[in-house]
Amino acid sequence: MTSAKRSLKPFHVHIATFFIMLFTLLGIALLSIQFKQNMRQGVEHARQSFVQSREQLSLALQLNEQPARMSLNLLRNGKLEDMDSLEARLSYLAQMVTVLANRPSYGAIYIGYQDGDFFLVRKLTKVNSGALLDKKIPINSVWLVQSMHHGVGEFLYYDKDLVLITRHIEPEYSFDPRSREWYKQASRRYGIVVNRPYLFFTTKEPGMTMAVQSINRRTVMGLDISVKGLSTMIGTLDLPMQSQVVIFDEKATLLATNPADMPSFKQFTKLPTLAMLGHPAMDALQQQIITHPTLLGSPAEIYLSTVSGHKWLVSLSPLGEDSPFNIALMVSHEQLQKQARHEAFIVLRWAIMGLLLLLPVIWWVSKRTATPLIALTKEAERIQHFDFGESRMPESAIREIDDLARTMSSMRRTLGNFMNMGRALAAEHRFDSLNSRILHETIAAVQAKGGCLYLAQQHEMQPVYARWQQADLAVGLVPWQQALLSGLASSQRISLTVDKQVWAQHLSSWGPFLGSCQLVAEPLRNHRQVLIGCLLLILPRCSEQELASRISLIEALAGMSASAIENQRLLEEQKQLLESFIELMAGAIDAKSPYTGGHCQRVPELTRMLTAAACAQLKGPFAGFTLNDEEWEAIHIASWLHDCGKVTTPEFVVDKATKLETIYDRIHEIRTRFEVLKRDVYIECLAAYLPQEVRSACRDEAAPRWAELDQEFAFIAECNLGGELMAPEKIERLNTIARRTWLRTLDDRLGISREELKLRQGEPAPELPFLEPLLADKSCHLIPRPEQERIDEHNSWNFKVKVPHYLYNRGERYNLAISRGTLTEEERYKINEHIIQTIRMLERLPFPRHLRSVPEIAGGHHERMDGRGYPRQLTGQQMSVPARIMVIADIFEALTASDRPYKSGKSVSQALAIMANMVREQHIDPNLFTLFVSSGIWREYAARFLAPEQLDKVNEANLLASSIASG
Repeated sequence: MTSAKRSLKPFHVHIATFFIMLFTLLGIALLSIQFKQNMRQGVEHARQSFVQSREQLSLALQLNEQPARMSLNLLRNGKLEDMDSLEARLSYLAQMVTVLANRPSYGAIYIGYQDGDFFLVRKLTKVNSGALLDKKIPINSVWLVQSMHHGVGEFLYYDKDLVLITRHIEPEYSFDPRSREWYKQASRRYGIVVNRPYLFFTTKEPGMTMAVQSINRRTVMGLDISVKGLSTMIGTLDLPMQSQVVIFDEKATLLATNPADMPSFKQFTKLPTLAMLGHPAMDALQQQIITHPTLLGSPAEIYLSTVSGHKWLVSLSPLGEDSPFNIALMVSHEQLQKQARHEAFIVLRWAIMGLLLLLPVIWWVSKRTATPLIALTKEAERIQHFDFGESRMPESAIREIDDLARTMSSMRRTLGNFMNMGRALAAEHRFDSLNSRILHETIAAVQAKGGCLYLAQQHEMQPVYARWQQADLAVGLVPWQQALLSGLASSQRISLTVDKQVWAQHLSSWGPFLGSCQLVAEPLRNHRQVLIGCLLLILPRCSEQELASRISLIEALAGMSASAIENQRLLEEQKQLLESFIELMAGAIDAKSPYTGGHCQRVPELTRMLTAAACAQLKGPFAGFTLNDEEWEAIHIASWLHDCGKVTTPEFVVDKATKLETIYDRIHEIRTRFEVLKRDVYIECLAAYLPQEVRSACRDEAAPRWAELDQEFAFIAECNLGGELMAPEKIERLNTIARRTWLRTLDDRLGISREELKLRQGEPAPELPFLEPLLADKSCHLIPRPEQERIDEHNSWNFKVKVPHYLYNRGERYNLAISRGTLTEEERYKINEHIIQTIRMLERLPFPRHLRSVPEIAGGHHERMDGRGYPRQLTGQQMSVPARIMVIADIFEALTASDRPYKSGKSVSQALAIMANMVREQHIDPNLFTLFVSSGIWREYAARFLAPEQLDKVNEANLLASSIASG
């Protein structure tokens, strides 16, 4: 170790030398890489330029040829071949002119006949007009028709509108198409033929002829196409410097190149070869093509050397698929190297300048950095014992940080274990998992052989989790050793050496004795310093210093563990308190009305069953639907609180069994009895003055009227039940009965409450006796709605409900005329209002973040999939899956409940049939309904909560088919 330290150099020397060598090597590497990369980029740029040029020129050639092929095929299929006179052939002039007008490169279109006739249409341009100087071309001539018919030549000139300007016989014009190469090639082959490029005789332009034989094989149609435009396009291409592009055929015949390098074709009688361009590389390329013709079959890349010693990179390729032409791009190799060297030298200059500028900086920084390192070695000891300070941990063999490395390594492990423990405990939300994680992480952090976590339960310590030799240990094997650990309550910790005797006496249940070890029992105390548990660890034998370090870490981890355990316990207790309060509130709501008892308890169970079925789906619309523990908690709370707003709904509205049932001051009924008594007294007095036979006659006369009144009352009583729909004829009869009058002699304002008297202040008291209708709708029956119960259209809850003007309407005729059921519009709104109150109440509660969906889930069970529900008119897409589950759970429970006063519980088949219809009406989610039926949840629920006679037979296939067919 001493000799190793003597060989170490000062830190600043190492740093300075290292960076100087690094920058030097880096500069050389960058220079080499830059040069090679620039060369590759230059070659790649040339390749890309070649490919782009080839594609553009190939496309231009195709665009030139394709319309020509189409036009020739159209003429071939026409009747021009059958026209045996000039006048008949001129009928095709417009069609042939259209072909020539499509492309400026199309020079002439013609047809040669088997008998030697020839018919040609030529576009007159400045070029070919100059070539026809011996012909007197009329002014405004645009089109020329050259005809040879039965040996007579004739020229016809037309303007741009195909109006004949002049025509005259040309005695000197003699042309036999049958002697032409294009005629012969087309006659020998089927389909369109393209002859080798040549110089057009008239215009001295390079071009080619496309020809095709007619279907009856009596004529050949031809089209002259100029390729001069390819040279023009080459002149516009973005090519590398000192490069050249040429197009040629397999004989090295030049077809196109840059216009600046292109020779004048007027001096030639045929197309020149590549060597005639006068470029030394072209001569070498022509020799390569002639001696190695296989180069032209596929894309190739070769290097050519000229006589003067210059090298050229040549890229060769066919111009297009099945094209007879080839394209070559020639780039000077010297130019590529020149550019690469130039850029490499720029990099070299910058690297040298940077290195020179950095030399003093490197030296100064290295000297500056070495100064505090010795002090950091001492600080590392403090950090190891959680006396934190700022320092870094470099890995190096330098003398000044050699001692620091060992200390820093230990510090890193300590801090890492502590932080890992903190993160692990923070990530656990379940009490059982938290206990196992605490022991597991602590054993790993302090490198213990094993340990056990004890928690104070019912005034004694109980083991909750144990590990030994990297394996879980049954807690029944590690009971609390009161004799060994009795002093833990009064002391901070217990630390003792365990020998074979102590092991056999207290720890033999852990397993066989593996040698002397150290037992550390660290108490777990909450913030009130109450003992809540103990962390018992068995450590291997170690030095005093290392043991002290481990105990310090155990102490810190124990404090963190105790805090986590206490927090988790408090959280569990708060959850239990909240759940008990929720169930208490739901029970109070059910107990409030004997007719809805159990609803708030059955809906959560049904919701849980359907949600579990959705989570279990591996395919279908709910394949990806899963819930974590917090989301399950939100659904549980929401389902228990879904009807908490009913606490604000009056019982007399919820329990209203008949139309006239309400909160009623029985003084009105007693007053009516007094009215009857008064009439009885009066009748008795009158009857006393009448003989017996007159009394009998009166009773006989009154009997039909009594019977009529009995029938009318029976009708009113039937209407009061609300069991049947009130048809228009029933409403009319009700109105007729209501118009009957009776004589009131007593004041109806005596003995009533102050509130009811206030309702009658708006109308004067009539003089008695007073004739009143039998069934009345009075102003005192209209209970005004308090202003605070009105809901503005733009309310903060986004409720979209129609609020009735009155709070209640207790009119007798109004209530009896209810068309369906027993509830008025005001009362139905009052019942529906419970969901509004539910949302308001729940949104006022400060739910934690993971429970903030409770109001949405609980408040959506009266919404519909089509957006016509209440109170927010949400669509199915706007509702969460748990909210849609609540809809189905609430409906099925309500349909099958047998404790409602206004209906009996429906059978399972009836309830599911109704729900299938609700699917068709877009009331409930079709996918959830399908899951509800197919999973058999309804059967399990019915077996637990419904009467046996309600669980009847259900045809699931027909039920689902009926819902899907219209859904």
